[in-house]
Amino acid sequence: MTGLAFITFLVFALILQAAWLALSALRDREAATPLAQRVTAYTDIVWENKGPNAASIRRRDRYSRLGWLDGVVRRFDVADSLSIKLLRAGVALRAGEFVFIQLVTTTLAGLAAFLLVPGVMGGVGPALAAAVLGFFGPLAWLRLKRAQRLKRFEHDLPDALDLISSSLRAGYGVVHGFDIVARENGGPCGEEFGQVVQEVTLGAELDAALARINDRVESEDAQLLATAVAVQRRTGGNLVDVLTQMARVLRERQRLRREVQVITTAPRVSGYVVGLLPVLLMVGMYFLSRYYVEMLFAEPIGKLALVVSGVLVIIGVTLNRRIASVEM
Repeated sequence: MTGLAFITFLVFALILQAAWLALSALRDREAATPLAQRVTAYTDIVWENKGPNAASIRRRDRYSRLGWLDGVVRRFDVADSLSIKLLRAGVALRAGEFVFIQLVTTTLAGLAAFLLVPGVMGGVGPALAAAVLGFFGPLAWLRLKRAQRLKRFEHDLPDALDLISSSLRAGYGVVHGFDIVARENGGPCGEEFGQVVQEVTLGAELDAALARINDRVESEDAQLLATAVAVQRRTGGNLVDVLTQMARVLRERQRLRREVQVITTAPRVSGYVVGLLPVLLMVGMYFLSRYYVEMLFAEPIGKLALVVSGVLVIIGVTLNRRIASVEM
């Protein structure tokens, strides 16, 4: 009973810490003012113009609001890449806070599986499997958020280019057109163009500010825009025609992508079914007839069958995804 009480206390403490970090991140995001955003843009420009020590200077930022967690995360090089992923996903969390959430989900998933499925391998096997899922679950969610943000950015970019073209036709400058997009578009596209306006206002080069959009979003369309504007500024030409033609090309690419998604719907759905059906069948069999499932984990031939079938399922799902995916 003492051990169970300790585990309960530990889980409760982890949940409280995670809730506090989430509320702190939400409060910081709501309290962000235009002045704070301009200061952030200015510090980005300063770091960009630093020498080879810029990375070490920037790494001194706190990775977490918890001092002990910041010290732990700082020891690993993965913190910087994780910070970039959080930035690209538009998640208002620091790297250390995200790692702490992974720790919470891993602990809760493993403990839940250990308590709910005690008959299979003494509960250790299901606990380890659930802990692995709990660890990679937040990473999958982060990848999904990044994909959603990228999709919305690329969806809104042609309309943003039309707004900029209209601004140029009216006699305004290109930066003013970016500012219109920032005010009219409330999604990732408006956020990124607003960041460009702030950086240019603080003295950054327009070409460099546009190039940094691709660093924050990692989009081929953003890279194409930065290249087109840079070439036009160096060689001259009608920027209105360039942006109008680019918007037309991007809309055509989006139309082709939608057609490809419709065509490949059946292979993608079948891949999901192939991957999930064995797991669902095993879970159902465990609750209907636990004895047969426990034999797979107790006998050597059963363990071998589980490993071989798991590898074959992973290979099949991977091949199906490769076949159904079309690069555009």
